[in-house]
Amino acid sequence: MKLNCPLKVSVFICVFLVAMLDAPRTVADSPPNILVFLSDDQGWGDFGFQGNTNFQTPNLDQLASSGAVCQRFYVCPVCAPTRAEFLTGRYHPRGSAMGVTQGDERLDLDEITLADRLKQAGYATGAFGKWHNGSQYPYHPNARGFDEFYGFCSGHWGDYFSPPLEHNGAKVQGKGFVADDFTDHAIEFIEQHATKPFFCYVAFNTPHSPMQVPDDYWDRVKDRPLAMRHQGRPAEKEDEPTTRAAIAMVENIDWNVGRVLQTLDQLKIHENTIVVYFNDNGPNSFRWNAGMKGRKGTVDEGGVRTPLIIQWPGVIPKNHRVEQLSGAIDITPTLCELANIPIDADPEHPLDGISIAKQILSPSAPQFSRSLFTQWSGRIAMRQDQYLLDPDNALFDLVKDPTQQNDLSKSEPNKFASMAGDVKQWRETVMRSAQANRPFLIGHIERPIALLPAQDGKGKGPSVKRSDTAPNCSFFTNIRTTEDVLSWDVEFLQPGSYSVWIHYTASETAVGKKLKVSFAENETVGSIESAYDSPLRGDKNDRVTRKSESLMKDFKASKLGAFSPSAKRGLCELRLIEPIVDPGCLEIQAIEFRLEKD
Repeated sequence: MKLNCPLKVSVFICVFLVAMLDAPRTVADSPPNILVFLSDDQGWGDFGFQGNTNFQTPNLDQLASSGAVCQRFYVCPVCAPTRAEFLTGRYHPRGSAMGVTQGDERLDLDEITLADRLKQAGYATGAFGKWHNGSQYPYHPNARGFDEFYGFCSGHWGDYFSPPLEHNGAKVQGKGFVADDFTDHAIEFIEQHATKPFFCYVAFNTPHSPMQVPDDYWDRVKDRPLAMRHQGRPAEKEDEPTTRAAIAMVENIDWNVGRVLQTLDQLKIHENTIVVYFNDNGPNSFRWNAGMKGRKGTVDEGGVRTPLIIQWPGVIPKNHRVEQLSGAIDITPTLCELANIPIDADPEHPLDGISIAKQILSPSAPQFSRSLFTQWSGRIAMRQDQYLLDPDNALFDLVKDPTQQNDLSKSEPNKFASMAGDVKQWRETVMRSAQANRPFLIGHIERPIALLPAQDGKGKGPSVKRSDTAPNCSFFTNIRTTEDVLSWDVEFLQPGSYSVWIHYTASETAVGKKLKVSFAENETVGSIESAYDSPLRGDKNDRVTRKSESLMKDFKASKLGAFSPSAKRGLCELRLIEPIVDPGCLEIQAIEFRLEKD
């Protein structure tokens, strides 16, 4: 910047003013609001600003140009682990978020979340959309630092148009397309808390399948020429309808992001709001991704690399591209440094993430050497500066070879040996820290009603099966015989009398049949009092035939009986005492326990 300083004016003052004008602020005059958008199954290349002309994303492009983009930013290969790392600043095995369903997605209760930290600092906190780090309280978002939650806790959802959702633990009916609905509630939260610091977490469940999107967005892309195509191996074929649906869903996200940013402008709080946008893993189909190897579910570049956009007007420079190696574990320490919120050292729960605030705030800030680890199903990849060591012990220089073509493990033996040793140590320490076989919790003092959904249970027997292969959003169906057993590993947190309810559908031939729910020495027996069924729904708006998401239906809640558990932990089982005549059957969506008041 040029200053017209008279010769008689102190040189010191001129130099000081230039330095002050050129240096961005590091802390706002008041604590900044924090707004985080997280998309589901969107790839590194699913943006206009990434050079993909298939996508029209003006709001996300503007967000990227008005702030910083971390281009060498890494998440996990699947949903729940990324969310756990973002929320805690720690590798997901440390918090036992090792899977995506049947309880493996839960984040250990001794983990401190970003929402916990911000709430303690006086922030209003709200989460809107897909949680996917635990359903039963205290794994529920309301127990993990979020005052407000609207959305669903599962990993998949079977219907994106006015589906059943929840609001702070209470069942509600969604209104309209889910991404629009989540955005509406996020905007309402921002408007309610515009005069105090807030943390608003908007977790879109799109473009995750099922591939559903409103007509307006589908009509824009269904005949659009697609110039950018998947560049992988011949066997990795792009499915064009899925690509078009993903484009439409991302463009809907873009519109919703624009709505929230417009709200910040209208409330005149945009300049004091840090806005973050990133994806939870690689694309859910083979489509253009700059030729990077892999997609969702892999630890290769295409499976875990995503841009991190971060904007803070007047603080973070515009059009700033950050090449520092970074990851989801860095978001919590970075945001806390930007918001001037200290993170106390905790030897029992040390952060794995490192603040990259300096690199974000200043283009001249030097990069630092560091390592990042990603894993899925025991396959570990390590990135160190520009190098990648993949699970098959191939070594790549990602700066020169981002598509992983040239294995350097033989030509650079010292680098290979060093990184292989680090992977071994990480496996023996971090990977082994995950807890296994955690029970589902019932009877928390803050939430006396606990639901055990089918997604968390196990079914065995000659007839019983899930409504689809993916447990999320599924229900147990075809229950006919006394050998068909549903089970959940549970722990009762406090003594008392619990009423037991089933959420079911049943045929006429099932009416009057007895079934029981048992736990340790306790059991309750009841009868199916009435037939109930409802049509399957969810596929009406599918743009692509679904492959792994269950359809949805309504279920009736019926009280089966009650018991007072004599033990804290054990196996809770549901089974028929009398068989149901074929072709009739019983279907179970959940068992519900209600701690009754004295």
